Formats: sequence, structure tokens, C-alpha cells
Amino acid sequence: MYEDFRPPASRHGERSNASVQPRSTRAHGQARSRHRKRSSTPSPPRSISSITAPPLGPQPSAAQVLRHWFAAPHDFDWIFVHKSTRPLHRLIRVVFASCVALYAAVSMLMLASPNGPTGSGPVAYVIFILVLQFAAILWLLVGPLPDRKWQLVAFLVFGDVGLASVILLDVPTSALIGTFLFALTGSMCTFFLGPRLLVAHLVFANLVIVYIGAAAYVQGLWGPWDAIAAVLVAAGATSGVPIFAQIAWSLVCEDARQSEIDPLTRMKNRRGLQNAIEDLRMVAHREQLAFVLVLVDIDRFKSVNDRYGHDQGDAVIVLVADRLRAHLGKVGVVARTGGEEFVAVLVGEAEQLCDLVLDVSGTLTDCSDPIPVTVSAGAVVIAPDSEAWSSGVDVVNDATRAADSLMYRAKADGGNRTMLETM
Repeated sequence: MYEDFRPPASRHGERSNASVQPRSTRAHGQARSRHRKRSSTPSPPRSISSITAPPLGPQPSAAQVLRHWFAAPHDFDWIFVHKSTRPLHRLIRVVFASCVALYAAVSMLMLASPNGPTGSGPVAYVIFILVLQFAAILWLLVGPLPDRKWQLVAFLVFGDVGLASVILLDVPTSALIGTFLFALTGSMCTFFLGPRLLVAHLVFANLVIVYIGAAAYVQGLWGPWDAIAAVLVAAGATSGVPIFAQIAWSLVCEDARQSEIDPLTRMKNRRGLQNAIEDLRMVAHREQLAFVLVLVDIDRFKSVNDRYGHDQGDAVIVLVADRLRAHLGKVGVVARTGGEEFVAVLVGEAEQLCDLVLDVSGTLTDCSDPIPVTVSAGAVVIAPDSEAWSSGVDVVNDATRAADSLMYRAKADGGNRTMLETM
């Protein structure tokens, strides 16, 4: 989406001072053209038979997969808010409302059934649950989408407790059929909540199922083998699929999250930045905050690799990345977008962000390092009242080009400096 994060191509000298460009209301120029020289010697063709797949590592056992699934942290924001299901939010409204509508239908049929609740107390309770269910349907269709974890947990508790308390008022043979609705709340746990909440839901559902089977046996409705068979079928239907689906879903999500992480520095890579930058832009525009884009590049990094080797070069990159993340990570997103190039996208009060950005060059360099290096940075500040916001999503590309140009001007002026402008 934002392909203006291009790798650097030239390296210049360095001086120990930093300079700040006068601020203007428009982005500075266009980035100079930078293309690496390509070899004119064509590579020899490779036959398919000469390409061999890398050997597969040892496959984890089923027990290891289960332990990893249960112990892994659950990133609700990444799954529900930022990434995986955001395009489905409108559909999620309809699905959740349909689930509650099915619960409400069961409540109404319970009231109409001759085997349903009797007495003013049980009937009033079912009517109370029915009113809550209709209120939940209305909220899901026209109200704000529940996008906080506690809201979905409350929805889960409401669904489980409401369903169990209603079906237990029916005869056991009918109540056991109603337990299959636990699969609906189980599917919500599968995709949006963590493994521990799913296990808690399944424990509760299976306790209700066992209780209903025992009640059917005690009341003489089923023999022992019929009761056991019915309990096993209901438990398997409500438990087996959600557990397997969540294990598979969690592994897929973990792979997707890792694809957004730079393996060397463990910060976001180009793809991770692209996925996060639009959220930050919308937050800045909605909350009337400044939006700052910073490009940082290590000066003369090729000489580090040539003199000390690539392993030591990687160590330098990691050290600079750690310092940059500690300096700017609390007010935005920091990513490694090239070999020695980093991008930070910040949201907050303009004056505070400018102070942080102007300290970048000094913060990332230390003469006492085993391999001392300097950095050049170009930064663009988009004020809340800037006319640049009128360009919509293109404001990010405009800021990127301006910051890119400033960063290369900093290098041309000797490096080890930060240049900043306001759009």
C-alpha cells in the first residue's frame, strides 16, 4: 500500500553536529533518484532438478502443540481490532445478532411448550432473559460494535449462563438438545478469545451436559447406556470442533504475526508498518493530534560490513534498533524497512514529538560503542490543522517522500544530524 519506503543507495561522510531545517507548510521537494548498480552478467539458468527443498525440522508432538496453544498469549487487539477480522466487522454484527436471535427463539418456544417452565417465578425469569436477548440484538445491530475484550467476555457469560438457566427449566430430553447451542458461544471463543476462556466455556458447557444426562437417568427417562451415549454425543459436538478450530486458527495467526516482524531486530518490518500506519493516521486525524514520520539511516554502514564483517554489522543494527525503539516506541510504531534503514510513525502533541525527533541522532550514537556509528534522520510533522490532511490516505506517501528527501539532505551535509520540516 505504501511503497515509498525505499532502501538507501549512497553513503556520505559525517560530522558531529545536528541541523534543523526551518519549518514550512509544504513538504520539501522530491527524493533524489537512487538506484543500485546491477551486474550486467546474466546468471546461469538453473534446472528444476538442481533446486532442492530444505530439510524439514522435527515435527512437534500433539502434546507439545497443545501445551504451546494453551500457554501462548492471546493478542485480542491484533485479531479483532487491527488486522485479521477488521474487514468482517459488519458481518460479525449480523452473525452475533443471529446467534442471540436463535437463543431468543429457544426462549419463546420454551414459554409455549407444555413441557416448559411452570409457575410464575420460572416463567417470569424466562421472560426477563428474553427481554435481555432482544436488547442485545438491538445493540448488536445499531449500537457500537463490541470491540473490547471485556465486552466479548460479557457476551460469552451472558450467552452461557442465559442458555443454561433457560434450558434447565425444560425436561432433560429436550434440554440436552438445547445444549448444542453452546457451540455458538464456543465458536466466538474460537476466533476472538483465548484458549483459557475457551476451556472455561467448555468446562461449564460439559458440566451442564453431564447434569442433564444424570437428571434424565434419575428420572427414568433414559437407561444408563442411553444417558452415557447422549452425554458423549452432546459433549463431542460442543467441544471437539471449537478446540481443534482454535488450535488451527491460533497457529495461522501466529504465523501471520511473525510475517510482520523483522527476524533480526524483532521490531515491525515493512509489511507490519504498512498494516499499522493507517490506524495511526486515523487516530491522529480523529483525535486532532500531530502525525510525525521519521526516516533514520545508519551513516556509512557499508564500511562497517566491509571492515568488521556482516555478523558485527548485524549487531550494530540490533543496537541501533533497540535504542530507537526505546526512544520512540512509546509514542508510535518503529520498523526496520531496509538493511540499515528504519521508519518511525508517531502520534501525539507536536511540540513533544519534535523534541523527541530532534534527539534521535544524539540518542542513537555513542562514541564508547565497540563499533561507533552515527545516523542521519529526516522527519516530517503534520500538524492537526495542516492542509495536508485534505489529501486523505495520500498524506502518508507525501510525508514519506518529504522525510526521505530530508534524510538524504542530512547525509549530503555530512550525516550525524536530523532535519525536520512541518507540512
